Amino acid sequence: MVKRATDGISARSKEAEELAHAPDVLWAAKGQPITGIGGGRFRLTASTLFFERGTLTTNAQQVPTHQLFDIDMRQSLTQKARGVGDVLVHVHRPSGVEVAVLPDIPNPREAVTIINRVAHEARLAAHRLANTHHYTADAAPQQAQPVPTAHALSPELDPMEQLVKLGQLRDAGILTEEEFATKKAEILARL
Repeated sequence: MVKRATDGISARSKEAEELAHAPDVLWAAKGQPITGIGGGRFRLTASTLFFERGTLTTNAQQVPTHQLFDIDMRQSLTQKARGVGDVLVHVHRPSGVEVAVLPDIPNPREAVTIINRVAHEARLAAHRLANTHHYTADAAPQQAQPVPTAHALSPELDPMEQLVKLGQLRDAGILTEEEFATKKAEILARL
């Protein structure tokens, strides 16, 4: 019997060790409650914080890291003596703010530092993405408008047509604002 209990513990430790060394995992921990049972498993990637708790039933959640905005630590006297603490994760969801507690985490200060850093980087990336315009090659090509050339402003044209064409040259970047203003004044002077 003792052998089986030890095998179960080593299997869980091995599983936690493998989880912590997965290529995309930036931080991983297993809660260490005073009872020795029911400690949650937690892991953090650049995009998601995963946490799973429960002995008889399981409560598992995944939170995008860009929704994490405040990470705190709480430590009782007994937790301090054991080198563990609770990490409080404030999650900003569309429905409001939720606080998730990661209980009995070893090295809680280190966990707070890492989760805060990753959450900050994820929020910056989400902000950059929200402010970036994306153009794809799949978009229907627009028909190129012919750009009038300088000789298109001949004196035979109606002055109103000349002004329209002059505006097109300016909008196309062929004429500067100064050139546009000078030529516009010339056309208007002939009216």
